[in-house]
Amino acid sequence: MSHLTPVIRVTDLEAANTQTQEVFATEGAVIAAAATPLQWLRPSDHDPDRMPIGEVIAIEPGDAPETELPVGAGRVRGLVLHKLMEELFTGELVEERSDIAARARLLMTQLIIDADEDAQLPDPEEIAATIERTLALPEIARLRPSLVPEWPIYAILSASSEPAALAGRIDAIGLQDNQPVVVVDWKSDVSPSEQDVRGHSAQVANYLHATGVPRGAIVYMTTGVIRWVTASTPQGDA
Repeated sequence: MSHLTPVIRVTDLEAANTQTQEVFATEGAVIAAAATPLQWLRPSDHDPDRMPIGEVIAIEPGDAPETELPVGAGRVRGLVLHKLMEELFTGELVEERSDIAARARLLMTQLIIDADEDAQLPDPEEIAATIERTLALPEIARLRPSLVPEWPIYAILSASSEPAALAGRIDAIGLQDNQPVVVVDWKSDVSPSEQDVRGHSAQVANYLHATGVPRGAIVYMTTGVIRWVTASTPQGDA
């Protein structure tokens, strides 16, 4: 190493921390005054036919910070119906009853089922028939060419002192000239109560407010009933 030329090593000195408790409190007050408190609305989290997400501690830096929680057999039908509708609209699944039933059967084997759940798993053939009836509804058939599934939505719903922020995903949204014109929400409820319907309407009303879309459809797939919601529908907790 005799041919190397020694150099003087320069050590950077850190500036002294002159922050006092009073300065810290003043800076904290400035940050608090500039921060906008948000009330978060996550409508999809309240849907019984959506996969719940739980927070976990990541063991490795690359691990996902969220995990899917186990679901009971009674909720499997709704989860499978939503997934099948998504795959049909994306073109991943062929619209044939036998193919739909086979895919439903496979999806049920992939879901995490509660060990203590004694309820019988849904019938894949019934699920396929429900899908066919839903797609055959005249209003859905007219909208189908324009529908895009699983549309993520993030928006501020109000500009008050404590605005509400919405984060979720719309089951399907209709586009015309690349602009949203209608919102569609699939529901697998067998016999929804009036309270359920009010909650679903409030959920869709929030989606309409967030997207600027004038109307939305709540599609009860089991009964074939469609409830339309307009942008003037009062908002509420969804």
